[in-house]
Amino acid sequence: MKSLYQYSVLVLSVWSASASVAASAAEQSYTPPTASTKDVRLPQKRCDHPIYCDGPILRAVQLGGVFDSDKTFVDMPTRKPVSDIVKEFGMLSANATTSQLAAFVEDNFYPAGSDIVEVELEDWNDNPPFLVGITDPVLRGYGMSLHNQWKTLGRKRDTSFLCAGCESSLLPVKNTFIAAGSNSSREFHYWNTYYVELGLLKSGLFKTAKGVLQNLLDSIEQYGFVPSGGRIYYTDRTEPPLLALMVKTYYEATKDLAFVAQALPLLKKEHAFWDEYRSVNVTYTRKATGSALSRRDNLETVTSKTTTFGPNLFSTAIDTSGGDDSSDAYLRPEQYSSDYVLSKTAASGPNLFSTAINGGALYAATEAGTVPSVQYASVKTATVGPTLFATALRRRTLEIPSSNPFSAFTKNQLTVLGSVNINNTISVNLNSILYQVETIIANFTSILNNNTENSECLSYKKRADDRRQMLLDLAYNPDTGMFSDYHLESGQHSDVWSVNSLWPYWALGDALPANGTQRALENIAQLHDRFPGGLPNTFYNTTLGWDYPHIKPPLQHMAIRSADNAENNLGDTGSGGYYASYKGTAARIAQSSINTAFCNWYATGGTIPGVLNAYSSNSGGSSGASFGTYDIDSSGNVVTTTNGASSGDFTWTTGITIWLLDQYKSQNTIPSCPNIKLNFVNKTCKVRPKYKRRT
Repeated sequence: MKSLYQYSVLVLSVWSASASVAASAAEQSYTPPTASTKDVRLPQKRCDHPIYCDGPILRAVQLGGVFDSDKTFVDMPTRKPVSDIVKEFGMLSANATTSQLAAFVEDNFYPAGSDIVEVELEDWNDNPPFLVGITDPVLRGYGMSLHNQWKTLGRKRDTSFLCAGCESSLLPVKNTFIAAGSNSSREFHYWNTYYVELGLLKSGLFKTAKGVLQNLLDSIEQYGFVPSGGRIYYTDRTEPPLLALMVKTYYEATKDLAFVAQALPLLKKEHAFWDEYRSVNVTYTRKATGSALSRRDNLETVTSKTTTFGPNLFSTAIDTSGGDDSSDAYLRPEQYSSDYVLSKTAASGPNLFSTAINGGALYAATEAGTVPSVQYASVKTATVGPTLFATALRRRTLEIPSSNPFSAFTKNQLTVLGSVNINNTISVNLNSILYQVETIIANFTSILNNNTENSECLSYKKRADDRRQMLLDLAYNPDTGMFSDYHLESGQHSDVWSVNSLWPYWALGDALPANGTQRALENIAQLHDRFPGGLPNTFYNTTLGWDYPHIKPPLQHMAIRSADNAENNLGDTGSGGYYASYKGTAARIAQSSINTAFCNWYATGGTIPGVLNAYSSNSGGSSGASFGTYDIDSSGNVVTTTNGASSGDFTWTTGITIWLLDQYKSQNTIPSCPNIKLNFVNKTCKVRPKYKRRT
């Protein structure tokens, strides 16, 4: 049996001095069908709020250097009616200085975050059910510490202090939401909420979880989809559509069928949004199936509707007037200055990426959730292998170091981000999620129809089956058993393999070829052996947030679910044989994920009364931090930090780790931390008094 390194579509080079370049997807013998595309996406209107989304005020403040973070300004409620602020800004000089702009902001806006208040969770409990059955005092103590984090994360909207005509960028959600964790995250974020819900339900906080889901359902009622975040400037973007999975998870935990009945029409409405605003028709030729097998050439041409990330930003219905440069219309308000630099940097050299920005590709790519990353680089501007992005690098006349082609490239983020082409990419994870959505809607429809499959139920099941077949036809490599994103323009699999491409083994389950499932489990197991501290999204050290060496907990959760599904679907296949050694892969990755989170929590001051003293080298002054991102070293082991000051949006880590502690409680062991010795509380034993022997 061939190993991962012989097959591999996985580009396992980490671009370190000791790493070697493995074979890329382009070197495989399998060639997928070439597809033609018809874009049937309806045009989507951009957010046009004159302060928070577009216009001269936003441009002046964000480019004027008033704040260190662009998100600060767009999270500031107004002190005056918006119309008055617009008029007052018109009186400022066109060349207003930073201090003048700062004074204008101070006079017209409240501080960022003034529109939210911290609240207690109504259903709080001191004895979370997930701890039942966990007997080890370290795991119990750590789990309780994670559970207690929920206490400080409840938020509600409060705009009662605003004047008539004053506005806030915070969406009018009615229920308590869970803040993402970092100081700059003052709202909910869509796909983060799924991982938060996993933890809330395991903590027994059912009412809070239901309210969190209701907020998302209400946003579908208002916008037709779930915005990527709970601010008005997110209302022309969304993220991976995980709400159906959230409702399914909530139903499995509570059996609240009335909630399902209320949610189902809105889940259908969200699905229709992806169908109408994010889908394209793809026509290709494949081996004949069903009745078409009688054809002499054994081939058939099919047209399938598939889905991509990102709106149709090329529509004339979208206003592209952005002052003196139409590309400004695609700058994200919360990342305005960095996107502006990105769109203008091409002026200093060859025009490598301004087209992508003008076309809105970066704006669209943010919907994937895993951006910035090399994952969605356009094959037209990048080649993968030892000379990764060689064309772009040569145009900048930079030398390519043999160890890491990015190490001397100070503007690599701009090049990679600027070459994204997500509108023309069939994303494996997105279409796998939509398969899950369609299956869940079909099942809920049947349940609410007395467990009978009516025509509507069968229609969603057919959509799911068609999507599965499309993924097998265009994104699956039968030689390796692995999936890869498919570039519509080139008719090729992406050269940059992503861990995200494991999602079908969770979503599609036993609907996949058994031999491919075996190979996938082998690959996941060997990936874990190579990266025991966590699986990076891609294996290129680009310095981007979703590439090596950064580790994201949602991808670990997905890999665990995929490995677990593969193990269950294989059953006793290979019992005592080759694949027997790969059984238990899911549990091993789960243990590693717990280790990674625990070790950084402990190194940043985490303690367990009566069990575990503080780590002696803690320098951050915190009392144990969870992090939204972790790093691994060149050996694949987790890198621990003693400073918890910059933990990022960590609530998905809290939710996932609680879920893992419960899901694998019979297999979890005390975490082992590289280069850190746990400082256990010394138990002093009482000396038994000596008694004279009775005669």
